Amino acid sequence: MSPKKFLGITANSLLAIMLLAGCDKLGAYNHWQAGDLKPDVADISYGPDKRQVLDLYLPDVSARPAPLVIWFYGGSWASGDRAKYAFVAKRFTELGYAVAIPDYRLVPDIHFPAFIEDGASTIAFMDRYAKQNPKLLADTPVMLAGHSAGAYNAVQVVADKRYLDAVGLDSSAIAGIIGLSGPYDFYPYDVAATQNAFGNTPADESQPVEMDLAHMPPLLLVTGTRDHTVFPRNSRRLAELAPTAELVEVPGTGHAGTLIALGFYLTTDKQVLAPVRQFLQGTLPTAQK
Repeated sequence: MSPKKFLGITANSLLAIMLLAGCDKLGAYNHWQAGDLKPDVADISYGPDKRQVLDLYLPDVSARPAPLVIWFYGGSWASGDRAKYAFVAKRFTELGYAVAIPDYRLVPDIHFPAFIEDGASTIAFMDRYAKQNPKLLADTPVMLAGHSAGAYNAVQVVADKRYLDAVGLDSSAIAGIIGLSGPYDFYPYDVAATQNAFGNTPADESQPVEMDLAHMPPLLLVTGTRDHTVFPRNSRRLAELAPTAELVEVPGTGHAGTLIALGFYLTTDKQVLAPVRQFLQGTLPTAQK
């Protein structure tokens, strides 16, 4: 094995441990990857709660309006901080997309379906906001994306029609969904994270695989074959049921690996980044190459 390859494997393994150890480590990783990158518009309220706030990052291009990606982070529905995902925004803005990263209400202050309702509120808010901001493409579907619990939020807010209906939208507002290591088929709730978030919610209300998925937009589902936190069967099962889905299984990659693959130094993984780029360009094209 070459020293370079060994270094890459070691860096990914150590960073996976760091990410799973807590959000303070994620902050250090984010700073390493994104530096002092700040949102172009910060602290935008999309609802009355202190957690219902988002940041917006814009691509470094001319005045040409950009299509929008909304990123939902993970954290077992119980933790998360939008400021620690600037590296994700950096990746997508360099591809020519504007990126909105919302915080959302967390367990134990709330439980399902509040965090899904926050997702719907974010989408509706940004739909209105785009009509007022010349830097964003108005009347254009948005891309949803997320990792882990955030991938679930991105899928479920569309899979169960009630959430978008409640904010006056439907699935035509969504160009596609990118889910990295997401849980979509996890009933019964057999770990503390799902028990705390979902309680006694029946499967036909909480599980994307239990929904009528005929209306779903195109999906890109990426999972690592060594993910022992959210098992690959979640992505496989959803890919089987969705009308249009691309499944990417990354050999030897664990749960955090699909997220840190979006980084820029040592952790970049083309096995994740290439299909993400291709899916974006094919589903929500931008003028930037």
